[in-house]
Amino acid sequence: MHRTVDRRYAALYLLGPIVLLVSCLAVRAGTVSPAVKARAGATTAAEVDFDRDVRPILSENCFTCHGFDASKRQAGLRLDTAEDAYRKLPSGKRAIVPGKPEASELVKRVVAHGVLRMPPASANKTLSAFQVAVLRRWVRQGGQYTQHWALMAPKRPAAPTVKDAAWVRNPVDRFILARLEKEGLRPSPEADRRTLIRRVSLDLTGLPPTVAELDAFVADRRPDAYERLVDRLLASPHYGERMALPWLDLARYADTHGYHIDSHRDMWRWRDWVIDAFNRNLPYDRFTVEQLAGDLLPDATLDQKIASGFNRNHPINFEGGAIPEEYAAEYVMDRVDTTSTVFMGQTVACARCHDHKYDPVTQKEYYQLYAFFNNVPEQGLDGQKGNAAPFIKAPLPRQERQLANYDRTIANLERQVQARVEAVGGAQAEGEAKAAAALGGASSALGAGLRAHYGFDEGGAAGVSKSLSLVGKAARVDSGKSGAALQLDGDSHAEPGDQGVTDFDRGDAFSYGAWVKPAGREGMTVLSRMDDAAGIRGWDLYLSDGKAFVHLIHDWDKNAIRVNTKGPAAYEPNQWAHLFVTYDGGGKAAGLKVYVNGKPAEVEITHDTLSGTIRTARPARIGRRTPSAPFKGMIDEVRVYGRLLSGPDVERLWRAETIRPILATAADKRTEEQKAALRTFTLENTDPAYRTLSAVLADWRKKRTELDNAIPTTMVMQEMDKPRETRLLLRGQYDQKGEKVAPGVPAVLPPMPKNAPANRLGLARWLVSPSHPLTARVAVNRYWQNYFGQGIVRTSENFGTQGEWPTHPELLDWLATEFVRTGWDI
Repeated sequence: MHRTVDRRYAALYLLGPIVLLVSCLAVRAGTVSPAVKARAGATTAAEVDFDRDVRPILSENCFTCHGFDASKRQAGLRLDTAEDAYRKLPSGKRAIVPGKPEASELVKRVVAHGVLRMPPASANKTLSAFQVAVLRRWVRQGGQYTQHWALMAPKRPAAPTVKDAAWVRNPVDRFILARLEKEGLRPSPEADRRTLIRRVSLDLTGLPPTVAELDAFVADRRPDAYERLVDRLLASPHYGERMALPWLDLARYADTHGYHIDSHRDMWRWRDWVIDAFNRNLPYDRFTVEQLAGDLLPDATLDQKIASGFNRNHPINFEGGAIPEEYAAEYVMDRVDTTSTVFMGQTVACARCHDHKYDPVTQKEYYQLYAFFNNVPEQGLDGQKGNAAPFIKAPLPRQERQLANYDRTIANLERQVQARVEAVGGAQAEGEAKAAAALGGASSALGAGLRAHYGFDEGGAAGVSKSLSLVGKAARVDSGKSGAALQLDGDSHAEPGDQGVTDFDRGDAFSYGAWVKPAGREGMTVLSRMDDAAGIRGWDLYLSDGKAFVHLIHDWDKNAIRVNTKGPAAYEPNQWAHLFVTYDGGGKAAGLKVYVNGKPAEVEITHDTLSGTIRTARPARIGRRTPSAPFKGMIDEVRVYGRLLSGPDVERLWRAETIRPILATAADKRTEEQKAALRTFTLENTDPAYRTLSAVLADWRKKRTELDNAIPTTMVMQEMDKPRETRLLLRGQYDQKGEKVAPGVPAVLPPMPKNAPANRLGLARWLVSPSHPLTARVAVNRYWQNYFGQGIVRTSENFGTQGEWPTHPELLDWLATEFVRTGWDI
């Protein structure tokens, strides 16, 4: 349709309001709102239309005190319904006596003087002589009320008859031309070809034509040259971008959370979904349903779940001192207000605190809409680091293909590894012998550079450097990770007798770690050589709140390295974990690695300024710094190396120390998990083919993990398994709860079908029902606004009684019904 609309009257629809304004010149300047002036011409006719001419005057000046909101109604007078306006007041008078303006209190009071005049002086509103004349004429003509035009389902009007039928090329032309002829005007001349291509290129892509495109169109003399141009522009990827821009504004799209620190969020996958939806001409009914409830569709696709991010674009707070429950309520209200404004052109936000003053929406109905959006499993304060829950991974198509390829390769390698396991097999006794031999070999290989090993068996130490002093009330127990372990209570620790084994400086490569079983999550030290009494200096392995911290310090915190693990917890209270640190001697945080249970942990670097020595005269200690951060729990198998251990070295060490207690367990007492670990260890250390396959498999798994970590996330809507209770909030206050309400829609609109689900999917389908009076009208009005600068209803966000009357009501309804008839084809 817009192919010919743009060609000949891109600005003609603006002429109608201009004509109406001219007819209002006799009205005193400054006393009439633009909305009323735009309607002025209609009142020169014999009939005054209540909805077009009278309701705007009453809404603007009277409904605040005499309208829908009963809590604010004055003198028991209601003027928004005929029944109430006609009835006898306590004074015995009537506000409106049909046909008798001289007997109608409404007319008397708007022309009165002093305290009797309405609106009162305190309202700072005054009716113009023109408005008074409209009210007087309306009452004289019978004072008839009609329903607000936007709340009645649009009926397809017949295309009007015009005098210059030769000018007409499509039905839209008839509506425009009929109005122009009525006002005694002629259409503007058709735009020249250079103007036309520039205009339509900007309209459909947001970009001007290139010189080559302009020259080609000017030279193209085929009858359908313009239609070909439009087809080319519609096929451009920039068409979707142009159409998406105003929609992103409506959906309050942003790349940050909006409050205080305004931290980053990732919603560009939803943005790209919108662009793609326009480029593939997704029908508007599906466009609506998928954005409001794509996650609730049967067998919802990834794209449909991404689409539901429409209602996650609101600001999200994590300010200190903010109240989570308050902001959880704010997020739901944002969804109610945005959904109502964007899809229905209704300003329901007024009803969060009280019944709407201008439109027939009660406070209870507001919270019935609220109930549709109140089942999202979200936190009131969230978003400090990236997207706020709920969110999903949203791989790009190329990433999905890569993941599928990786998964196929990994599955094939896993089958080969399993086949090797079954092929090697072996009797139990032979397997144990192989494992024992492999353990000895692994221990021997890991002996290079080992300066100290404290196993806490047989006199307090095992292997290298057995000299160890126990300080305080420490006790050895025989329930450690491997035999006995060091038990510490916060008032005790251990000190190596030979301090030379831990004498390291910034330029030395060294490695250290242990098995730990902390009794809690508070800060505590596993191993250190650090003076933190004054001028902090030294190195350590420190635990706090599930994270492992490593410090190399010359002078805290100006001259130091600190890294800590992030992501999954490095340890849990009362569970064994193997923690190991390796340092390459390069003086940079990048050369410091932390391993958790044999695997490298992702770390966060908080300090990387080390340039001085880390040597200190203070002794090394197991279970304490000097003097702070004592350890509570158990420590076992402490090892210190004077070299950089590789990742495979640390993994072999972890596995060897996992296998040793299994071998010490009687074969018939081992768990299935222990048997599997023993078999894997034996194969890794005795079967080259298995080892090669395992290494290749590990490499592919690493690639898959790296790809998985690179996949963007996007915030989406989700439903809780158990619906959250919704209550009316008194005065809109989150902590002032009133009566319980269920999901529902305003009574002034068509009801939801009886079999419709009482959730967002039911609401979305109700919105795009052909019987809904608002959705199609609001949509076509926004598209008209996109192309022509202003909508047929200028207040595109407000189709209520405070909104503008359509400049071309019949055209709006024709467009709305045509939109539905053609399958919501944008």
